[in-house]
Amino acid sequence: MAVNAEAQREKIERMMTAMAKEQAKLLLAERAEQRKKARADAEARRRERAALFRSADAHRKIVLGGLTIAAEVDGWDPAEIVGALLVVSEQLAKEPNKREALRQKGIEHLEAREAARKAAKQ
Repeated sequence: MAVNAEAQREKIERMMTAMAKEQAKLLLAERAEQRKKARADAEARRRERAALFRSADAHRKIVLGGLTIAAEVDGWDPAEIVGALLVVSEQLAKEPNKREALRQKGIEHLEAREAARKAAKQ
């Protein structure tokens, strides 16, 4: 049985071409999977950052609301609260040295409030 060497070479060449095409398809599929995973990871990181931001923002708003209560102005109309803050802000812009006095008064009020709360628990 004589084997035609040229036919065998062509057959091997076709097989190698088919194998190269399959390897290329596999490589493309792997790259597509890597891109898909990278996009999913980036989206997960984006959602995590957004959740952290929302959490921090919510905490900040809760603290500011608590300060409104601590200052005993929670019964005021919101426009009155904003107005008072704007007036104080304007005064501090004119006389920035008063800021420390306001801060000290706030610290004293918060400390007295905390002491009263502790005394009420005992």
